[in-house]
Amino acid sequence: MSSRDFGAKPRRQWAPDARALSVVGDRWLMVIVRDLAAGPLRLDELRRWLPGVSAGALEARLVRMVDEGLIARRRYRSLPPRVDLELTERGRELLTVIGELARWELRTHWSRPREDEWVDVAACFRLAPFLVPGPGAVDGELGLTISDAHDASNEERYAFVRERGRAKVEHRPASGADAEINGSEAAWVRAISPTHDPDELDVAGDRGLAQGFLDLFVVGAPRD
Repeated sequence: MSSRDFGAKPRRQWAPDARALSVVGDRWLMVIVRDLAAGPLRLDELRRWLPGVSAGALEARLVRMVDEGLIARRRYRSLPPRVDLELTERGRELLTVIGELARWELRTHWSRPREDEWVDVAACFRLAPFLVPGPGAVDGELGLTISDAHDASNEERYAFVRERGRAKVEHRPASGADAEINGSEAAWVRAISPTHDPDELDVAGDRGLAQGFLDLFVVGAPRD
Protein backbone atom coordinates (compact mmCIF):
# COMPACT_ATOMS: atom_id res chain seq x y z
CA MET A 1 0.00 0.00 0.00
CA SER A 2 1.35 3.39 -1.01
CA SER A 3 1.82 6.20 1.49
CA ARG A 4 -0.62 8.13 -0.72
CA ASP A 5 -3.42 5.88 0.54
CA PHE A 6 -3.25 7.52 3.95
CA GLY A 7 -4.60 10.95 4.80
CA ALA A 8 -5.87 13.52 2.33
CA LYS A 9 -5.46 12.60 -1.33
CA PRO A 10 -4.19 15.05 -3.95
CA ARG A 11 -6.97 16.79 -5.86
CA ARG A 12 -5.43 16.17 -9.28
CA GLN A 13 -5.72 12.84 -11.04
CA TRP A 14 -2.63 11.25 -12.59
CA ALA A 15 -3.88 10.56 -16.12
CA PRO A 16 -2.87 12.21 -19.41
CA ASP A 17 -6.31 13.67 -20.11
CA ALA A 18 -6.78 14.93 -16.55
CA ARG A 19 -3.38 16.59 -16.58
CA ALA A 20 -4.01 18.18 -19.99
CA LEU A 21 -7.42 19.49 -18.91
CA SER A 22 -5.88 21.00 -15.78
CA VAL A 23 -3.85 23.18 -18.16
CA VAL A 24 -6.28 23.96 -20.99
CA GLY A 25 -9.65 23.55 -19.29
CA ASP A 26 -10.11 27.33 -19.23
CA ARG A 27 -11.96 28.94 -22.14
CA TRP A 28 -9.94 32.17 -22.09
CA LEU A 29 -6.64 30.29 -22.22
CA MET A 30 -7.69 28.49 -25.39
CA VAL A 31 -9.00 31.71 -26.92
CA ILE A 32 -5.62 33.35 -26.24
CA VAL A 33 -3.89 30.46 -28.02
CA ARG A 34 -6.20 30.94 -31.03
CA ASP A 35 -5.52 34.67 -31.20
CA LEU A 36 -1.74 34.18 -31.08
CA ALA A 37 -1.80 31.65 -33.93
CA ALA A 38 -0.87 34.10 -36.69
CA GLY A 39 2.37 35.12 -34.97
CA PRO A 40 3.68 37.46 -32.27
CA LEU A 41 1.09 39.88 -30.94
CA ARG A 42 1.42 42.94 -28.76
CA LEU A 43 -0.20 42.67 -25.36
CA ASP A 44 -2.23 45.84 -25.88
CA GLU A 45 -3.74 44.44 -29.11
CA LEU A 46 -4.64 41.17 -27.39
CA ARG A 47 -6.42 43.19 -24.71
CA ARG A 48 -8.47 44.96 -27.39
CA TRP A 49 -9.49 41.61 -28.86
CA LEU A 50 -10.64 40.26 -25.48
CA PRO A 51 -12.90 42.91 -23.90
CA GLY A 52 -14.77 40.17 -22.06
CA VAL A 53 -11.86 39.44 -19.69
CA SER A 54 -10.52 41.91 -17.13
CA ALA A 55 -6.91 43.08 -17.24
CA GLY A 56 -6.17 41.22 -14.00
CA ALA A 57 -7.72 37.97 -15.19
CA LEU A 58 -5.88 38.20 -18.50
CA GLU A 59 -2.56 38.81 -16.76
CA ALA A 60 -3.10 35.81 -14.46
CA ARG A 61 -3.71 33.57 -17.46
CA LEU A 62 -0.67 34.86 -19.33
CA VAL A 63 1.54 34.19 -16.31
CA ARG A 64 0.18 30.65 -16.11
CA MET A 65 0.67 30.11 -19.85
CA VAL A 66 4.32 31.15 -19.55
CA ASP A 67 4.76 28.79 -16.59
CA GLU A 68 3.20 25.93 -18.59
CA GLY A 69 5.47 26.58 -21.57
CA LEU A 70 2.62 27.61 -23.90
CA ILE A 71 3.77 31.14 -24.71
CA ALA A 72 6.91 33.24 -24.65
CA ARG A 73 6.68 36.77 -23.35
CA ARG A 74 9.15 39.43 -24.51
CA ARG A 75 9.48 42.86 -22.94
CA TYR A 76 11.07 45.77 -24.83
CA ARG A 77 12.63 48.86 -23.31
CA SER A 78 10.61 51.44 -25.13
CA LEU A 79 8.29 54.33 -24.40
CA PRO A 80 5.55 53.40 -23.94
CA PRO A 81 6.61 49.94 -22.69
CA ARG A 82 5.98 47.13 -25.18
CA VAL A 83 5.26 43.46 -24.48
CA ASP A 84 5.03 40.88 -27.26
CA LEU A 85 3.46 37.44 -26.85
CA GLU A 86 4.21 34.40 -29.01
CA LEU A 87 3.20 30.75 -28.97
CA THR A 88 5.83 28.13 -28.23
CA GLU A 89 5.87 24.81 -30.08
CA ARG A 90 3.95 23.29 -27.17
CA GLY A 91 1.37 26.05 -27.48
CA ARG A 92 1.04 25.70 -31.26
CA GLU A 93 0.16 22.03 -30.89
CA LEU A 94 -3.09 23.13 -29.24
CA LEU A 95 -4.31 24.70 -32.50
CA THR A 96 -5.49 21.36 -33.89
CA VAL A 97 -7.34 20.78 -30.61
CA ILE A 98 -9.10 24.14 -30.98
CA GLY A 99 -10.12 23.25 -34.52
CA GLU A 100 -11.60 19.93 -33.40
CA LEU A 101 -13.50 21.58 -30.54
CA ALA A 102 -14.93 24.18 -32.93
CA ARG A 103 -16.05 21.54 -35.43
CA TRP A 104 -17.68 19.57 -32.61
CA GLU A 105 -19.72 22.68 -31.74
CA LEU A 106 -20.56 23.32 -35.41
CA ARG A 107 -21.75 19.71 -35.79
CA THR A 108 -23.80 19.47 -32.63
CA HIS A 109 -25.02 22.75 -31.15
CA TRP A 110 -24.00 25.80 -33.19
CA SER A 111 -26.66 28.53 -33.17
CA ARG A 112 -27.22 32.24 -33.60
CA PRO A 113 -25.77 34.42 -30.80
CA ARG A 114 -27.34 33.84 -27.40
CA GLU A 115 -28.37 36.63 -25.05
CA ASP A 116 -25.34 36.04 -22.81
CA GLU A 117 -22.84 36.13 -25.71
CA TRP A 118 -21.16 39.18 -27.22
CA VAL A 119 -20.71 38.96 -30.98
CA ASP A 120 -17.14 38.91 -32.29
CA VAL A 121 -17.11 38.08 -35.98
CA ALA A 122 -13.36 38.72 -36.15
CA ALA A 123 -12.83 35.89 -33.65
CA CYS A 124 -14.53 33.56 -36.15
CA PHE A 125 -12.13 34.86 -38.82
CA ARG A 126 -9.16 34.04 -36.58
CA LEU A 127 -10.56 30.54 -36.01
CA ALA A 128 -11.04 29.78 -39.72
CA PRO A 129 -7.51 28.48 -40.46
CA PHE A 130 -8.05 25.59 -38.02
CA LEU A 131 -11.32 24.38 -39.52
CA VAL A 132 -10.84 21.53 -41.99
CA PRO A 133 -11.60 22.71 -45.56
CA GLY A 134 -13.75 20.77 -47.95
CA PRO A 135 -12.35 19.00 -51.02
CA GLY A 136 -10.97 21.27 -53.71
CA ALA A 137 -10.15 24.18 -51.37
CA VAL A 138 -8.78 27.09 -53.41
CA ASP A 139 -5.44 28.74 -52.65
CA GLY A 140 -5.27 32.51 -52.69
CA GLU A 141 -5.73 35.66 -50.62
CA LEU A 142 -9.16 36.75 -49.43
CA GLY A 143 -9.97 40.15 -47.98
CA LEU A 144 -12.48 40.15 -45.11
CA THR A 145 -14.14 43.39 -44.00
CA ILE A 146 -16.58 44.03 -41.17
CA SER A 147 -18.14 47.32 -42.22
CA ASP A 148 -19.88 49.98 -40.15
CA ALA A 149 -22.54 51.97 -42.00
CA HIS A 150 -22.41 54.73 -39.39
CA ASP A 151 -18.64 55.14 -39.09
CA ALA A 152 -16.25 53.97 -41.81
CA SER A 153 -13.31 54.41 -39.43
CA ASN A 154 -14.66 51.48 -37.40
CA GLU A 155 -14.20 49.02 -40.26
CA GLU A 156 -12.17 45.93 -39.38
CA ARG A 157 -10.04 44.42 -42.15
CA TYR A 158 -8.42 41.01 -42.24
CA ALA A 159 -6.61 38.89 -44.83
CA PHE A 160 -7.27 35.15 -45.09
CA VAL A 161 -4.40 33.50 -46.95
CA ARG A 162 -4.37 29.88 -48.11
CA GLU A 163 -1.26 28.47 -49.72
CA ARG A 164 -0.42 24.81 -50.39
CA GLY A 165 -3.16 23.62 -48.11
CA ARG A 166 -2.14 25.80 -45.15
CA ALA A 167 -4.06 28.88 -44.07
CA LYS A 168 -3.59 31.89 -41.83
CA VAL A 169 -5.44 35.09 -40.95
CA GLU A 170 -3.67 38.42 -40.54
CA HIS A 171 -5.11 41.64 -39.13
CA ARG A 172 -4.44 43.90 -42.11
CA PRO A 173 -6.05 45.15 -45.33
CA ALA A 174 -5.74 42.63 -48.17
CA SER A 175 -4.67 44.92 -51.01
CA GLY A 176 -4.64 43.10 -54.34
CA ALA A 177 -6.54 40.12 -52.92
CA ASP A 178 -7.96 37.45 -55.23
CA ALA A 179 -11.39 37.97 -53.67
CA GLU A 180 -13.09 40.16 -51.07
CA ILE A 181 -16.07 39.73 -48.78
CA ASN A 182 -17.55 42.84 -47.20
CA GLY A 183 -20.50 43.08 -44.85
CA SER A 184 -21.88 44.45 -41.63
CA GLU A 185 -21.63 42.53 -38.40
CA ALA A 186 -25.27 41.48 -38.76
CA ALA A 187 -24.69 40.25 -42.33
CA TRP A 188 -21.68 38.20 -41.23
CA VAL A 189 -23.67 36.66 -38.36
CA ARG A 190 -26.35 35.52 -40.81
CA ALA A 191 -23.71 34.07 -43.13
CA ILE A 192 -21.77 32.00 -40.60
CA SER A 193 -24.59 31.03 -38.23
CA PRO A 194 -26.54 27.82 -39.03
CA THR A 195 -28.90 29.58 -41.48
CA HIS A 196 -25.85 30.21 -43.71
CA ASP A 197 -27.46 33.14 -45.50
CA PRO A 198 -24.72 35.16 -47.25
CA ASP A 199 -27.07 37.26 -49.39
CA GLU A 200 -26.30 40.49 -47.55
CA LEU A 201 -22.53 40.10 -47.98
CA ASP A 202 -20.81 41.83 -50.89
CA VAL A 203 -18.50 39.39 -52.70
CA ALA A 204 -16.01 40.45 -55.37
CA GLY A 205 -13.36 38.50 -57.28
CA ASP A 206 -12.84 34.74 -57.08
CA ARG A 207 -16.19 33.49 -55.82
CA GLY A 208 -14.84 29.98 -55.34
CA LEU A 209 -12.27 31.27 -52.84
CA ALA A 210 -14.93 33.33 -51.06
CA GLN A 211 -17.40 30.44 -50.92
CA GLY A 212 -14.70 28.10 -49.66
CA PHE A 213 -14.15 30.39 -46.68
CA LEU A 214 -17.87 30.59 -45.85
CA ASP A 215 -18.20 26.81 -46.21
CA LEU A 216 -15.75 26.32 -43.33
CA PHE A 217 -18.63 27.15 -41.00
CA VAL A 218 -21.11 24.78 -42.67
CA VAL A 219 -20.99 21.62 -40.56
CA GLY A 220 -23.95 19.67 -39.20
CA ALA A 221 -27.65 20.40 -39.20
CA PRO A 222 -28.94 23.96 -38.72
CA ARG A 223 -30.27 24.89 -35.29
CA ASP A 224 -32.38 27.89 -34.24
